[in-house]
Amino acid sequence: MTTAPSDIRNVALIGHKGSGKTSLAEAMLFVAKATPKLGKVDDKSSILDDAAEEKDHACSLEASVAYLNWGGKKVNVVDTPGEGSFLAETRLALAAVDAAVLVVSGKDGVQPITERVFGWARQQGLPCLVVVTKVDAENASPDDVIAEIKARLKAPLAVMEHRVGEGLDYQGVIALRTKKAWVGKPEAPNAIAPSAIPGDVAGAVDTGRGRLVDDVAGTDDALTEKYLTEGDLTQEELDQGLRDAVRAGKVVPVYFASGTRPSGIAAILDGIVELVPPPTAHPTWKGTVPGGKPGVAAASAERPSTTDAPTAAFVFKTSIDPHAGRTSFVRVLSGTLKPDSSLLNSSTGNSERIGKIFNIVGKDAKPVEEARAGDIVALAKLKSTLSGQTLSDEKHGFMFTTPELPPPLFSRGVKFEGKGAEDKVSTALYRLTEEDPGLHVAIEETTRELVVSGLGALHLEITVERIRRRIGIDCRLGAPHIAYKETISRKVANVEGKHKKQSGGHGQFGVCYIDMEPMPRGGGFMFEDAVVGGAIPRQFIPSVEKGIVKSMARGFLAGFPMVDVKVRLFDGKYHDVDSSDAAFQMAGSKAFKAAAAQAGAVLLEPIVKMQVIVPSVAMGDVIGDINSRRGRVIGTDSIDDQTIVNAYVPLAEILEYESKLKSMTQGKGTFSMSIDHLDVCPPMVQDKVIRESGFKHTDEED
Repeated sequence: MTTAPSDIRNVALIGHKGSGKTSLAEAMLFVAKATPKLGKVDDKSSILDDAAEEKDHACSLEASVAYLNWGGKKVNVVDTPGEGSFLAETRLALAAVDAAVLVVSGKDGVQPITERVFGWARQQGLPCLVVVTKVDAENASPDDVIAEIKARLKAPLAVMEHRVGEGLDYQGVIALRTKKAWVGKPEAPNAIAPSAIPGDVAGAVDTGRGRLVDDVAGTDDALTEKYLTEGDLTQEELDQGLRDAVRAGKVVPVYFASGTRPSGIAAILDGIVELVPPPTAHPTWKGTVPGGKPGVAAASAERPSTTDAPTAAFVFKTSIDPHAGRTSFVRVLSGTLKPDSSLLNSSTGNSERIGKIFNIVGKDAKPVEEARAGDIVALAKLKSTLSGQTLSDEKHGFMFTTPELPPPLFSRGVKFEGKGAEDKVSTALYRLTEEDPGLHVAIEETTRELVVSGLGALHLEITVERIRRRIGIDCRLGAPHIAYKETISRKVANVEGKHKKQSGGHGQFGVCYIDMEPMPRGGGFMFEDAVVGGAIPRQFIPSVEKGIVKSMARGFLAGFPMVDVKVRLFDGKYHDVDSSDAAFQMAGSKAFKAAAAQAGAVLLEPIVKMQVIVPSVAMGDVIGDINSRRGRVIGTDSIDDQTIVNAYVPLAEILEYESKLKSMTQGKGTFSMSIDHLDVCPPMVQDKVIRESGFKHTDEED
């Protein structure tokens, strides 16, 4: 059955690992009768975290997509990873939904990834709901968590429910907006009818509802005036005011739940259906027109999110099963997606044949006749389309502007043994990059070593685990690879690059003169053509630039790319017969090397911005450890008995930081990090890196 766009709700569950996202999703599916039993992460019966690696590590390592029906609406739920190594999938998933549900543990509160993913959702303008989970766990403190969310996330929270009991005494919730109560028994598909409000909490419910009305009235001038005049809002005014405020980001509703019990789930589903905007509320999608000329900025484009517009679909997740093949999960941006049709991959220019279209819950796939604008569905066996790419009508090309993904932080060589193993491992790794947008694979030019790059140490460990399981070859990770860069520290002028060879017949001749100077950090490469009077023929000036660029890519000190350099080509010499493109490329390369030798070449190392959350009693040890790693603490904040330490630290110094932090904090410390900038290496570090690189200048041009 095809669902009308107005009857669809698309949400992503986001939050720190271990906050209860998957348990919440499993409970939503169970209560809505989308699954016959309640899947649980702890006993490895989850239908969403069903990969062997997810069961072993007891956390989501990739996004999972499922759907349910509630209140006459189809709700598409994307359960996203909360482990920092796998946030690329979370980032893409947020681009495919209409609202985010931030899941925060009632025991652990706000954690580093909580802040990061909530920031992404708000930056994208998504309406947000908050669910405080594990409210029935021992030592749960939901009220303290709400205060922390307000303080740390600066979120305009509005509590939607009154809890009856908490911790081990938790009994259920009462919706303040509707006064529906779910108290006493865990919710099940056949037993979710609201119960009566216990008499001893009726006064507290009225007080809570008054606070909710006050929160909603303050978001709109007309409601404020009505509230001040009459002291209350009608049910219709409250409902519509809350809906408008949530969609405008002026209010973030807060719900409470236990996913494993389950309890509080029906109220959350009611909130999603009634407060989250349908796809029809999304006016247009921003993108570009594909197929532009290289080097020319693509023309911007917009695509209305309506069924009568040309078809476009955004692929936000790719899954490749050894037996079932490739499955692509897409958000239909516009138009109607139909089986046995052809669409253009706007990113590659290739045509894709659309086969069957499915709604999926775990391993259960139900074919559908079509998918309209706003829906999230699965496509089987696309040939070459990857996550982050757009499929669009072949006559009306459209490329959705995707969010910027977190860059790889960690790189390691991949070691293996056995005849034919290299080809098998290489093929398996590249296949994994088709599934995992945060994973990159390359071959080191100098050593020919296979290098895998990802967002964290766990990311790379999981990658080799997957290879072992899929192809049966015992892989292991080699030494870390740090993405150093090189640059220069001073200006040099009038440097000659001369290439001359005579070997019978036509020779090779090209001479160029350059000035070279450092650019501001992040300035990239600038080439200035200042040649006058035909000292170098116009057709050979790009050849000089090409030779310089090639040499910059090979580096000068340790084989790392050189960045932030300006080169001014101002003179040269040529020969009518012996000058050529190749000769001037060699001349440019020699000029660059000669200039780099004089310009004080230095090594740049990546610096990460870290946020470390630790028990306050461990703060001294943690700060001392950061200082010992050449880090610089830029500030601390205290919330209750925890301290947040913000610092800049060289990436090379924190490759094994996770285990160290656990030992310093008895496993209670957490951290997040992202690449912030490049900085000059201290001389001793630079000398060590150069020595270990074994880099030697090549003389291919001589």
